[in-house]
Amino acid sequence: MKYSPQDLRQGMTLRNEAQQTPANFGTIDGASDTQGNMPQPKSRMAGQVGERVRDLMTNPEEQARTQQWMGRFGMSNEGMQFNQARMMMANPQPQEPQA
Repeated sequence: MKYSPQDLRQGMTLRNEAQQTPANFGTIDGASDTQGNMPQPKSRMAGQVGERVRDLMTNPEEQARTQQWMGRFGMSNEGMQFNQARMMMANPQPQEPQA
């Protein structure tokens, strides 16, 4: 029998998964492959974990740029609504009973 390289790769993948997955592990309709046809992204869209925080802590230019953006955002209509909602959540007012 001749098998295609794709069939051989799939067989090896299934064999490795069977060896690594316990028999009582849950599957949906027998499927345990989470990749599907789309490969997983190699890196995060937002960058590496903690990179942004590290920039804000160590780079004064980035701190100033972020503060300037936050100031402009706070002056916009959306920023005012956001800040008002945030203050309301921090200090909720008791609601009066309706008559």
